Amino acid sequence: QVLQHRMVDMVIATEEARSAALHGALMAEDPDPAARSRALSLTKIEIGRTATKVGQEAVQLHGAMGVTAELAIGHYFKRLTAIAASFGDADWHIRRIARIDAAARSAA
Repeated sequence: QVLQHRMVDMVIATEEARSAALHGALMAEDPDPAARSRALSLTKIEIGRTATKVGQEAVQLHGAMGVTAELAIGHYFKRLTAIAASFGDADWHIRRIARIDAAARSAA
């Protein structure tokens, strides 16, 4: 039962990331560059954190076999880790949002 709860948490996190990706895609056409950049950074933070969480949980659920080449989960974990790190990690995007917000406050 504990495993089922963990898998449900992974599904919920994946759905939240999917919603964030949809929001980011919609905001990509926003005429305000600051709002667009902020929304896309928030999207990247959510997707990166979800990729890391789901990947680590999947490996944990599979035990030591989760990191071997014998199971597909090892490949997926590496791919999710690469996705989380590409185009800036969560910390980089958090700093980017802080810069955008600071610029907006100083302009107001």
